[in-house]
Amino acid sequence: MELTFERDDLLYSLQVLQGVASGRSTLPILSNVLIQAADGRIECVATDLEIGIKIKVEGAIQEDGAITVSARKLADIVKELPGDKKIHLATTANDRVEITCGDGVYKIIGLPDEEFPQLPSVDGESLTIDGELLRAVLRKTEFAASTEDVRYFLNGLYFNFLTERTEVVATDSRWLALAYCDAFNAPGNVDGFILPLKAVKEIARTFADASSVTVSVFENQILFADENATLTTRLVEGDYPKYDKLIPESTTGRAVVSKDNILHAARRVSLLSNPKNHSISLEIETEQITIFSKTPELGEAHETVSLQSCTANARIAIDARLLIDILAHIETELVAIEFTGEFSPVLIRPIGDETHLCLVMPMRLES
Repeated sequence: MELTFERDDLLYSLQVLQGVASGRSTLPILSNVLIQAADGRIECVATDLEIGIKIKVEGAIQEDGAITVSARKLADIVKELPGDKKIHLATTANDRVEITCGDGVYKIIGLPDEEFPQLPSVDGESLTIDGELLRAVLRKTEFAASTEDVRYFLNGLYFNFLTERTEVVATDSRWLALAYCDAFNAPGNVDGFILPLKAVKEIARTFADASSVTVSVFENQILFADENATLTTRLVEGDYPKYDKLIPESTTGRAVVSKDNILHAARRVSLLSNPKNHSISLEIETEQITIFSKTPELGEAHETVSLQSCTANARIAIDARLLIDILAHIETELVAIEFTGEFSPVLIRPIGDETHLCLVMPMRLES
């Protein structure tokens, strides 16, 4: 095999693949990236047996072939090479790869491509999603997914294909993030699926610039593809909880506030919150919210934020980390905080974006 690349084209592809190839594995081949050239097309592939990514790389083919090399080591070398010189990559005897750029020559020990696992094929029915829409629903929800192994079915995003709309939701029971859009024709006639959290992060990276993405589902596998890349992953098996039961049908109070003002105030006040539970309290009054924190070992803080409008008073305790993370993922200038009392879920809605809703469960108020 003999190939020539522009440095930035090869580096971009390797950086996309590193999140999959760099994971710990007992199989050394899974730390490698497969480079293959055939039929006028160069592709790089990485897999950890759960997620697989194949990405097209722009380059010139002098001789077809395939080889696998350490994804991390190759990326480290390419990253340090000068951007104004072409990279020449060729295989030599005994599965060696020789990289030449300018006056530098680098030789890496590889492994034969025959040992590299093949990516599964997904031949089910497909749907096409606007690329920005896909990235938006992932961005608005993924932060609320559980990262604990106890309830594995919460370790991902649930795509719920309803008649009137499609909902994407993440929750770990302490908080919830929901995004929705126009109804899709469910691929493979499924009612919904749970997309694993690791795959969510790789999808955002792999299809960062895609104008549209095709989605296919077959049994426990799902495939995302555009003209340059494909990503396959196993779906999370299990029944997602009835998340709609967590969302109150109505609330008694609603306060509208600048997202940036309350976000920055919450960050500052939380610096003196109890490190065991990170609790802060929100005292909501007609014209302002006062944010409190008090820890005997650290001290106390309070800060007042003006409201645009408010319909009721309340005092609520919230985990500052959850509130801050929710506000950081809202993209509008104003948010509405909807509440009923100190024991009821708090809803946070972006003003001007009717397709996004977040919920956080309150904590016990300190006396």
